[in-house]
Amino acid sequence: MPHIIIDYSQGAAERVAIDELTRAVHHRVRDGGLVKPTAVRTFAREATFSCVGDEHPDNHFIQIIVRIAPGRPAETKRKLLKAVLEAARGVAAPALQAGRLGLRADLYESDPDFAFQEIAFA
Repeated sequence: MPHIIIDYSQGAAERVAIDELTRAVHHRVRDGGLVKPTAVRTFAREATFSCVGDEHPDNHFIQIIVRIAPGRPAETKRKLLKAVLEAARGVAAPALQAGRLGLRADLYESDPDFAFQEIAFA
């Protein structure tokens, strides 16, 4: 862990290079020294349908969820989340400056009593 899920509104990829944003976030977390590099998993998915604000067709959002195992200090979690947002903002900056785009990042701790997994990565 962490697992990074990037959800975005339908059509947002026309304004933001989602592949670049996904790689930028993944690399920043993987190489940032706050987590085990081989544990980072990142994916992006477009909403099949979405409503944003007043439903103007130019409104879009990108929501980044970082899910981590418990036990890290609050300051480490803040650093991790800020790094994620900065990496995403770096790619989304032109669309943010043009307006009608929301960018948000949240961090959640996974409850080990309710998370089961098998891992076969090196």
